[in-house]
Amino acid sequence: MFDVSGHSERYVAVIDIGSNSVRLVVFSGRSRVPATVFNEKLMCGLGAEVGRSGLMDKNAIALAVSTLKRFKALCDQMQVTDTLVVATAAVRDATNGGEFVDLIRRETGFEISVIEGSEEARLAGLGVLSSDPDASGIVGDLGGGSLELAQVHKGEVLQTISLPLGPLRLMSKFGNKSRSIRKFLRAQFTAIDWLGEIDDQNLYMVGGAWRNIAKLMMSEKSNPLPILQGYKSNRNELSSYCKRLSNLDPQNIPFASDIPVKRVEVLPTAAIVLSELLNATRAKNGIVSAYGLREGLIFDQLTVSEKKFDPFIHACRVLADERCRFAEHADVIYDWTRSLFKKEARKPKQQRKLHYAICLLSDIAWRGHPDFRAEKAVETILHGNFVGISHVERAYIAVALNQAYGAPIDAPHISHILNLLKIREIIEARMMGAALRLAQRLSGGTVTALMVTQLRVTRNKLWLGVPQSYRDIANEVVAKRLSHLAQLMGRKSVIEFPDDLNDISVG
Repeated sequence: MFDVSGHSERYVAVIDIGSNSVRLVVFSGRSRVPATVFNEKLMCGLGAEVGRSGLMDKNAIALAVSTLKRFKALCDQMQVTDTLVVATAAVRDATNGGEFVDLIRRETGFEISVIEGSEEARLAGLGVLSSDPDASGIVGDLGGGSLELAQVHKGEVLQTISLPLGPLRLMSKFGNKSRSIRKFLRAQFTAIDWLGEIDDQNLYMVGGAWRNIAKLMMSEKSNPLPILQGYKSNRNELSSYCKRLSNLDPQNIPFASDIPVKRVEVLPTAAIVLSELLNATRAKNGIVSAYGLREGLIFDQLTVSEKKFDPFIHACRVLADERCRFAEHADVIYDWTRSLFKKEARKPKQQRKLHYAICLLSDIAWRGHPDFRAEKAVETILHGNFVGISHVERAYIAVALNQAYGAPIDAPHISHILNLLKIREIIEARMMGAALRLAQRLSGGTVTALMVTQLRVTRNKLWLGVPQSYRDIANEVVAKRLSHLAQLMGRKSVIEFPDDLNDISVG
């Protein structure tokens, strides 16, 4: 089936000293999908003056020192002994970068690794691949002082480059002269011959500024699923929005009231960089990745076999083990439902993955009040901190779980996300949910009934085969749920009672 192994260890902290922010993330361990135990950042602006003077500003340094001392105290209180501290463009490029590293060592004991631009790009690429193993295209990680680009394809980071194109640096060099910024960017991107090498590629957007642009877009559109990870916009829509944003004064940007002021100030310039990169790569879509350098650092230290584990299925398995009564039955339920989908599969591999995830999560809300179990299950998948799954796929699984718990498809907790799916996808997801609902009633939570019964599909009928010796398990409720499933498939339902399932001819 699907390999969902993994291991966890002690807490590991990653401190990322960037040109705009200094951030601490404490992870649950070095595992395939480590949970975030703690996450905090402060906008220190270390790179604000580097482009103009070559130096990090004294006030910015003082703020960074204070922040890192706090992070040290927090790590000590959490008993974190495994800490990775990295610094990027501001410290790397500033003439007083070495002095800053020495100061931090004296004040906190942290040993800072100042990573080169190409390494920063590679780690950002690994971060995206850790969240989406099938990512194909260009990873763009926009920091305050630099832009890292990595070409990813078939699970590998290929070409990498680091460019001095962060908003803080561009603003210090050109001010608000957008035409000059665009001309400069085009010259930089034109010189990179591999940007458009992969056909039908995506641009994976990493970094706080670009994530905030996506957040603003979702607010403008009242997006039904306000989750940044996996948010996708086609190139034309995203470029058009960036053009509008680049022409606005920061204080006039709609829906930006909850974004830090220092971040808002760079958004128009960040929008210019994004629109020019979209044009240079000819990417079909921009896709937001909440994973980047920090997650890439963890992923880079895993074994080859651990890196191959599917991140979404791994997370579902962990969740099922924590919350489900019969998590170990997922494989049996999955196999029992396969005969329903042989002809409907359009993308078999991805469909199998989603169906297996649905089986893992099928019992996730059993502890909830019966009137709200469907709502609880739907909320878990729609708003859970998952990677390796798109917004459309979240909606698909939510529809299936909603059906599995017997809730109507027009219920308020599910109806608002249906426009993310095609009708065919809605019906298919409901079929999977109805099959789970049938399996749960037929089996009563045991695997025996599923091991001895069989579903088969013919042109006009859906058959449930139950051996004569087990016919008492097929009561009226089972017949009713079989009928509901058959209705979704456009067929009539029939329960048959052969002496032996081998007597059934599959057709």
